[in-house]
Amino acid sequence: MSDRSSLIRWLVIPGVSLGVLILSAALSYWLTRPVHDAPLPVGPPPADELPAPQPPGTRIAPTPGLSPPSVTPPPVQPPPGFPSSRTDVPAPPAASGDPRRVVEVEPVVESTTGRIHADDIRAAIQAVTPLVQQCFEDAAQRNRGPQTVKLRFTVEAGNEGGVMSAGELVSSTIPDPFVQACALDSLLDVRFPAPFGGGKATVVYPFEFRVPGETGR
Repeated sequence: MSDRSSLIRWLVIPGVSLGVLILSAALSYWLTRPVHDAPLPVGPPPADELPAPQPPGTRIAPTPGLSPPSVTPPPVQPPPGFPSSRTDVPAPPAASGDPRRVVEVEPVVESTTGRIHADDIRAAIQAVTPLVQQCFEDAAQRNRGPQTVKLRFTVEAGNEGGVMSAGELVSSTIPDPFVQACALDSLLDVRFPAPFGGGKATVVYPFEFRVPGETGR
């Protein structure tokens, strides 16, 4: 009996004491362990910084890929010089639905006390052909077929080249005095060449309103 008590005293009691010591050490470690702070949440990345305001009058470079496409303006054709050749003077457009137009004809120099070329007179008259075209178009509905208004006028030297000093109606297939007067008034805007050496020239010119290629009256 004494041997069993000795065994219990030497085995159990030290074991229990060791267990209590280990438990105390574990509890002490748990109570004294370091406390770590929770990690701070990671915020969103900073937004793109807006450009600083520019002072008035500062030119800002366009953003690549966003600038508008460049547009090349169409070339501008210069007007023909004076006097012009036949190919340089544009033909007037035909009336809407009417193929007739004022065609180009040769003037007739009846008399002259200076020297003047018919080609120079023809080229000068071509500058007012669109005006005469409008004269005929205003009466085109009332006058079908080819029409002709023949005029006689005098060209003499002025301050800036030649000027028309007198004009009259020779004949007309259109019995409309408005068309006749309109064609005659158009010659007042013509910059005629002055007769070489001075003097004056009497010219007859028929304005023909017809389809190009047809024969006038």
